[in-house]
Amino acid sequence: MESGTREKARNVLKRILEAASFAVAEVDDPLVLSGIRGDTALLVLCSDDPETIRKFDSMNYRLRTGDDDLVCRKLLFTLNPAVQTEDCMRWGADEFTLYAGRAALAKVLGQTLVLDIGRPPPATRGESVEDAPTAVEEEPEAGPELPHLPVRITEKRACGIAGLHGSAKCRFIPCWNYRYVSTGEREVKDRLVSFDAEGAGSINAINGMKMEIDQGSIEREPVPFGSEIVPARLVREDVEGQIVREVIDRLTQRLRFRYEKGDAIFYEEKTLKPDRNNIKVDLEIIYVPVWQVRGGSRIVEVNAFTGEVLSMPMDEGVELL
Repeated sequence: MESGTREKARNVLKRILEAASFAVAEVDDPLVLSGIRGDTALLVLCSDDPETIRKFDSMNYRLRTGDDDLVCRKLLFTLNPAVQTEDCMRWGADEFTLYAGRAALAKVLGQTLVLDIGRPPPATRGESVEDAPTAVEEEPEAGPELPHLPVRITEKRACGIAGLHGSAKCRFIPCWNYRYVSTGEREVKDRLVSFDAEGAGSINAINGMKMEIDQGSIEREPVPFGSEIVPARLVREDVEGQIVREVIDRLTQRLRFRYEKGDAIFYEEKTLKPDRNNIKVDLEIIYVPVWQVRGGSRIVEVNAFTGEVLSMPMDEGVELL
């Protein structure tokens, strides 16, 4: 959402909340407004960015005013129809138009706008006292800091994707990220063969299967608290040896030479391989989040980054029924 559009939307949303008897104040980016009415607190976000919306939807907020520490409800205004939310009210163009019109009419008639935002969550008392309303993010407990793909699929959504009513556990599966560079060349009978090559990929550190990982999405932040960190079973030396062997096989060339000797014609075949010492491999373990959903006797694994249901378990100790 462009800054000009966002600013105009904030002004209209402010008038809507004021028409509904909210005491409205501006807050720091990326949020736009906070509102208090009695024991009801509300935070407002205007955005089309999926990542900003995801964080807003998953975060818990409190609004402090005086001695009151209120748990906030959340309102999102977005023009992006593709984003999904689970824990906040969502207004699109239709809802925005509806309430903007009702707010204008309420002002003309001198009435209070009836704005249904659901039942407010229970308020709690905080020990700290601040004069002005301030939005405070509740920092969730965090697990260890690891390079990993972010968890974009919530537990509730994972259960829905799996089609099971049961419990879910977030497990971080280790994978070896690798990059190799091969150099060198050989000359045989006036023919020059180059072994220059480079490449990258990922290998599951549990079962050794090749994987495709979005390298640009890897983050180095704490994983969610309570997640299971699955230890790697494939050690660095074994993985490096496997990659080197694969590179040698891929770059090996078989050449056939023709030459004459007396009245006879001969063919000679030579197999040329790159020198193992000229192949350098860089390795790093990164983690892929997976929801393991259990329902009765069934287990379904859902990739917590892509939402894909896994046809084969990423951990060979898991049996999918």
